[in-house]
Amino acid sequence: MGKNKSGKHPPVWQMVKEAVAAMNGEASYKEIKEYIWQHYGDVKERTINCQIIICSVNQKSRVYYPANRKPRNCNTKYDFLYTLGNGRVTFYNPKEHGVWGIVEAGDKLVVKRLDGIDADEKPVAARTARKQYEAAPAASPLTRKVEDEQTYISGSFPQVREVLYNNLSLVGKNLRIYTDASGRQGFEYPTEVGIIDILATDPHQRLTVMEFAEEVTPEVLSRVLAYMGWVRRNLSSGKEVKGMIFTNRIEEHMLLSVSQVPGIEVYQLKMSLEVNKMSA
Repeated sequence: MGKNKSGKHPPVWQMVKEAVAAMNGEASYKEIKEYIWQHYGDVKERTINCQIIICSVNQKSRVYYPANRKPRNCNTKYDFLYTLGNGRVTFYNPKEHGVWGIVEAGDKLVVKRLDGIDADEKPVAARTARKQYEAAPAASPLTRKVEDEQTYISGSFPQVREVLYNNLSLVGKNLRIYTDASGRQGFEYPTEVGIIDILATDPHQRLTVMEFAEEVTPEVLSRVLAYMGWVRRNLSSGKEVKGMIFTNRIEEHMLLSVSQVPGIEVYQLKMSLEVNKMSA
């Protein structure tokens, strides 16, 4: 595993910077995490997500983290990424992306472009030609040897989450991924209270917060309620907000607790793969 001269792992923000550099200066959240896990082992996914947000000069929610709680121009060690949209970032270049800063606006801090250009303009398009980083393939929940005609399969929560992200109809036939006014999609959606695993919507613009947890605990329930409250206040225009928790297990007392909270449902994750022999 990668370590510095003192024998310790570097800070996670340095891991992120190294990962982006290894991919020719542009990468997706997924690629960054896969690189870090391959080179540094078990680093928490939420920590990596937060560090990407903290270090992205045009990411509006970065001001909610301690490293960015004072006004400044974006020229510190935490100001090296630029968000391209759709879960991709590139190295920040003021000549290409404009001059950004964190400024006071009344009684709060905001991210603002400082060179006279509208800060709400769409991010520059991702480069179409770039060197691809060939990571060692992660163990897939779909590559396990099947010995029977049907078997249950399982994978890490990031893998399962991605399966549902691409197949929302499994939990609601009318659900689709939410996309905000800036083009940011509802996968690992950043908020001032944390990162929502998946944020979905339906044809009536009702929003659903989806959280993935190995086990449902009071902390998980509290987190989902905080996400729902933030979404209701900032995105839903007063419409109902639902919560879904996907888990491997839940104790009876927690299931009873959740049953008393309007708008939250719990789903047990159990995936199956059916294999049928074919003949000509």
